[in-house]
Amino acid sequence: MILILVTMLSLTLIGALNMDMGEKKEEAEPQQQEVVVPEEVVVPTSFVGTFNDEFNVPSPVKDLIIAYMDAYYRSVFTLEVADLSSLFDNELMKEISDKAIRLCVESRKNYEFDFTMTSAHYDLTISDYRTQGDTIYVDVLEDDTMCFAFLNGIESKTFDIENYFKINKTADGYKIADLEKVQGYYLTFYDDSETIDDVNTIYEYYTKQLKDMYVYNHEVLKPKAEKQPYVSEKSFTKVFDRNKAVAYANQYYHSRNPIWYNFTDEGGNCQNYASQCLLEGGIPLDYFGEEQWKCYVEDPDYEPEINEEETATGRTRSWVNVGYFYNYAKWNEGKGMAADANVNLYYAQPGDIIIVGNNGLSHTVIVSKVVDGHILVNSNSIDMKDYPVEAYTYTTIMLIKILGSN
Repeated sequence: MILILVTMLSLTLIGALNMDMGEKKEEAEPQQQEVVVPEEVVVPTSFVGTFNDEFNVPSPVKDLIIAYMDAYYRSVFTLEVADLSSLFDNELMKEISDKAIRLCVESRKNYEFDFTMTSAHYDLTISDYRTQGDTIYVDVLEDDTMCFAFLNGIESKTFDIENYFKINKTADGYKIADLEKVQGYYLTFYDDSETIDDVNTIYEYYTKQLKDMYVYNHEVLKPKAEKQPYVSEKSFTKVFDRNKAVAYANQYYHSRNPIWYNFTDEGGNCQNYASQCLLEGGIPLDYFGEEQWKCYVEDPDYEPEINEEETATGRTRSWVNVGYFYNYAKWNEGKGMAADANVNLYYAQPGDIIIVGNNGLSHTVIVSKVVDGHILVNSNSIDMKDYPVEAYTYTTIMLIKILGSN
């Protein structure tokens, strides 16, 4: 009997020991977890997509243009300024290009998020080509598609950026003697620089202005918008249909509605486009009172005449002019649009209007998306789709909040 009890006890102890060892063995082999390695972003050797040339421009000239474009795109892709000095035959133009790109890069470095890109390419079309001795003039239209890292795959597109190259044939090959690039960050320098000292002064001024604007936006405006919702003191009877306004904006960001007169070649179509978007969102034409906003098109091939009488004919300046539209949005009462001007930027919603400029109001865009607090916009002249406002180098970025209408 004793032997049986001892045997049973031994078996129990052995079983317990085996169970304990089994548990310890299981603990010693934790479950394997899949490690996700972020895909490495490769900087392209060249960013050129298509190059449309009906003029048979000499290959060395096209290579020079591509070299310049690649240097610019590499700079904004990596946020490291590429050296362009070997491409120029003019010290002033070399400095203008360097500082323009540097301002763009350095202003983006202000932000706490990743402003580099995961992909980018540009497409070029030569719109004119002519020669005069050893000097060559090449007009180039530039389209681009950029994917900023912080937007997680959203494509930001820009179309028909005008580039006017003056190129000299020198002993060292073809070099850029002059370049007018019709884009905000570049014209900031090109229009007001006669000397290299001018270029440096402009660079220092805008660097400080953009830094100050960033600090104010992120230390004052953004926290305020996060803490409390926007409340307007204005009343309105009809709510603005933001979805319809944005759908229209997405349809005509790179085309023109044929039922409207096109102002692209007459100072730009930006406000005309924005006004059409608001009309589509339910804001009615307003020909009542001192502040009016209207455009009645009898024939889209002919510009409607200005008429500020209280009649349903002609157009007002506020329909196509940035400054006049701002005044209408700010001061209109009673019938027509109800809106607030000079609103905290971070209260922006799709369908709202943003006016930008340096030393004044010069360009109108419409908010297309707000993604994780990042405001994206569409525009005409320059045509843009889902372009981040934070990528602008304008020192004035003003939100006009569209409320509704009466």
